[in-house]
Amino acid sequence: MRLKSQKGGVVLKIVAVMSCILLILAIEVPKRSWKQQTERRDIARTRMLEMSDCEIVYMQEAGSFSKDLKSVFDYATKCNTLKVSAPDIEIEILDIDSTSVRISFSALKHFKDLDVVPNGQELENIENKQKFIAFLESIGCPTAELVMESDAEQIDLLLKDNPNKTFYRSLKEKFYKSSENETEVLYNAGRNISITLKSRNPKLSLKSNTVRLSSNSNIEAIANYKGKKDIFWDFVSKDKITVDYKKDPALDEQMVNMAQYVFSDTEKDPTPYLCPSTLEPFTVNFNLSAQVGMNVTFFRNDYKDKAVLTKDKTVYPLKDNPTIQNYFLNIVKSKSERKVTDLVREYEMDGDSTYSSEKAKAELFTKYFAEQLKELTAKEPVTDEVKKSIDSPDFESEAKFSEKERFAILFDATPGEQVAAEMKNEQNLKSLADISFFYNTDIIKIDTISVKISSPVNENSVFNGYKRNFFQNKWLFGTDDDENAGYVDNGSPSWKTE
Repeated sequence: MRLKSQKGGVVLKIVAVMSCILLILAIEVPKRSWKQQTERRDIARTRMLEMSDCEIVYMQEAGSFSKDLKSVFDYATKCNTLKVSAPDIEIEILDIDSTSVRISFSALKHFKDLDVVPNGQELENIENKQKFIAFLESIGCPTAELVMESDAEQIDLLLKDNPNKTFYRSLKEKFYKSSENETEVLYNAGRNISITLKSRNPKLSLKSNTVRLSSNSNIEAIANYKGKKDIFWDFVSKDKITVDYKKDPALDEQMVNMAQYVFSDTEKDPTPYLCPSTLEPFTVNFNLSAQVGMNVTFFRNDYKDKAVLTKDKTVYPLKDNPTIQNYFLNIVKSKSERKVTDLVREYEMDGDSTYSSEKAKAELFTKYFAEQLKELTAKEPVTDEVKKSIDSPDFESEAKFSEKERFAILFDATPGEQVAAEMKNEQNLKSLADISFFYNTDIIKIDTISVKISSPVNENSVFNGYKRNFFQNKWLFGTDDDENAGYVDNGSPSWKTE
């Protein structure tokens, strides 16, 4: 009995150890796979963004877009003559005493791109309370520690004779607001600061102009990152901030390597045109805009020069085409409404309100509508021209820019219930039956307005970018293949997974 019991205990221990191992594997293996998925997804998104930028710059340099992303990248690596100018700098003085200054550069992706250097030293982060108290003391705030622990009323009493009490209170409030706001970072920048723009690629020789700030007391630097187009630095001091900015004309035209300018790191990432999961090129589509136009001519069937007017034209009775009939009736309606408005205004200016009531206006409209319908084309044909734009991805352009689609967008008109009521009149129907038309629609110009870089991953993709080990088999732990799903359209990320 004892031997049997010991053997059972060993088996139980083995089962327990195996269970622990399986439990650890069940947690760690999927976690590792999810981490790899996230890394590949982030690489894919970065590559799509940068290839989209590269396509646009390529078009500017080469004169056309290309769907061969490798060729675009190869062109960029060999192009050392890309002309760029120093990024624009915007300087705003935010208050009358010049104690608050805002500085922003164009084309920033993050506030860390700005190189803010106080006397050659690194910025001191003062989001820690003790460091912020030390900063307040450095700018002359008495009892700084008490100020940090007091509310607005207590600060007013504590510093009632201090001319800068409002300023110290605002700094204290800014500290607590910043602690709740991830888009603001507070620094002590010292009394003298130089501000330039860091290169996206450290090896790029692109230079920016320099702004220098100085003050008699320490300057608080607030890095603000509110969004892709709202990135700036605020600089605040107790004393006036002097701004020294001299634009260097030599920086207006600089020659740089195109690949180094567009891509973050071409040495570590030599294939930014490949999807990291499939190792296939990203899919490229262009978004096109076609300017389309039409002209339509309406004429009476008894027009004297009808043969000359309609030579080589296909003529249709107006009543046979409801879409163009509505378009024509909308013209008649507009002219009738204008005549009613003019008549009512003329009488009202003379102090006569005979036609000011809704009933009188409706009767006038009925009268003028019938007249316009009969007389609009009585003497000469009426020709109307319209131009509009249609946007389409290039792979749908054949359908989107077809005559059917052009017809639908150019002749889109709904005259409304009032005209529908008027068209129940037999006389108006007869007038309409006397009119015919001919028309044509043309594509005037097609432009490529943006580039869309998409992930090639789908349910049929082969994942060559990584290999599963035995424990990563889908049937074992249920770890799905990643999709890298999404696209970048004209530099604006809009991924399906977010």
